[in-house]
Amino acid sequence: MYAFLVFGSGLAFLLGLADLLSFYGKRSQKEREVRSGSEVQSILSKPERLTVPTLFFCVSIVQMHLYLELSEQISDFPWFAEAHIPILFLIGPLTYLYFQKLTGAKTTRLGGSHFLPAIFAFLVLLPFFVRSTEEKLRFLQNEGTSDPYSLIILLLLALATILNLAYPGALFRTVWRWRSKAEEEQRKSFSPILALFSATLFVLLLFVIAQIFYMPLFLVAASGLTVIISCIFLIRASNPDLMDSFRKNSREARYQESRISGLDVEALLLRLEELMREKKLYLDEDLSLGNLSQELGLSTHQLSEILNSRLQIGFREYIAGFRLEEAARILREEPQRSVLSAAYAAGFKSKSAFHKLFQEKYGTSPTSFRSSPTK
Repeated sequence: MYAFLVFGSGLAFLLGLADLLSFYGKRSQKEREVRSGSEVQSILSKPERLTVPTLFFCVSIVQMHLYLELSEQISDFPWFAEAHIPILFLIGPLTYLYFQKLTGAKTTRLGGSHFLPAIFAFLVLLPFFVRSTEEKLRFLQNEGTSDPYSLIILLLLALATILNLAYPGALFRTVWRWRSKAEEEQRKSFSPILALFSATLFVLLLFVIAQIFYMPLFLVAASGLTVIISCIFLIRASNPDLMDSFRKNSREARYQESRISGLDVEALLLRLEELMREKKLYLDEDLSLGNLSQELGLSTHQLSEILNSRLQIGFREYIAGFRLEEAARILREEPQRSVLSAAYAAGFKSKSAFHKLFQEKYGTSPTSFRSSPTK
């Protein structure tokens, strides 16, 4: 049974390593296509992707400490004693902040405050961490009954458990609310996430019960954590598109809520990007500020203000950017089409306007661009 905990720790570490390697790998096509220097690029290229590997590494460390503690081998590694406590305080905030970023929530200055409990726990435990090996061994072997850190550690563990219950609990309520308002097809992407949060809450409750009433349940709870890690691995392996589907539907749900509770500019910008990248509204040569505003549920003044204040760009320039990218793609990938055909297919009405804008953006004419080597 203890080997199962080691397996869970190793699997969590591998999941974190895989995400870390992915972070340093190639960027997605969407990120590469976004115009350099734009606010939208900033939104897409700052997904806080290091949050996920850090989260898995934290879970791996906690699971390994549970194994050593439950198998009574922690005394062989006194330097590792209680090192998992500050890390426990990181798991909830990391999960929450990743969820917020994934679903297009507005970033606030208070984001860093979620990590204050972890910093507090580390500072409180710092005198314990710098103790000698002999002192730590005495603490571990004698259960530290007369040591003040016995009570301190117990209180910190209780606080960490409460916080780790609060975060997934809040996220569960949010996803449940979105799912209840979503269409039948969209609910499929919310259900696995709800199941994951439900399982997490159940396992955390087992830890609470074990700590208060029945210590042998610790092994069951720790094994449950390994099961959750395994489920995450299997879901990611069998359905790699699930998170993309959840991202899209959750942002749509958050966007719909923002229309009721007030404008969430971050969600609106993400929604606007999706309309351009996925629905390609810019291909409509008659697309106007009014049409796009109506699609977003905004007034023309609101959309114009968002574009000007956040992207420092006007509506015509914004749409022209996408049309130029599309025209450049056609010129590269469809050599049989004429330059004029590529311009019209990309949504341009005027040949002269197309040539002028193309020259400004790429520093060369469409014909020369097509014949030049791909960079």
